[in-house]
Amino acid sequence: MKIKRTLLFNSFKGLAFVGAIVLMTASCKSQKAVADVTPEVPEEVVVVETPEPEPEPEPIVKPKEPTAEERITGSLNSYFSGIANASSTNAANNSIQEALRMFGSSDAPVLIIFYSANGQEDFDEPTTISKYLNYLKDQKKNPHKVKELVMDAQGKVKELVLVKK
Repeated sequence: MKIKRTLLFNSFKGLAFVGAIVLMTASCKSQKAVADVTPEVPEEVVVVETPEPEPEPEPIVKPKEPTAEERITGSLNSYFSGIANASSTNAANNSIQEALRMFGSSDAPVLIIFYSANGQEDFDEPTTISKYLNYLKDQKKNPHKVKELVMDAQGKVKELVLVKK
């Protein structure tokens, strides 16, 4: 005997399918609810205090040590002012003798720049350090400062280039 599929049979089949889904969903929720009912045991909380990092000390900035050339340049400019502003001829002559000790020879050339433009420099007639120091003593003024100097192996000034202040 063959059962005809009727609308009623199909509706029972659909109803059974929907009922099965509802039961499965309901059973899952009930297990979930049972699982949620059990109290959770909190884990021990271990507080680890991390030490604050120490700030890095700021590097100590040492003042730049002047080079030998910078020290000699400063000394020569000081001698030039001392000779030009000496209170007497003897004081100026003593300063000249001290300044000449910084040179390899009293005939060391001194070049004086009187004009400079576009990288080109024009020099006055070359002179010697001895003549230049006596010029400062006689004129009682110091119109120049050291621009460059050339030193020999013993650390003495071999050549000097001056420029107007």
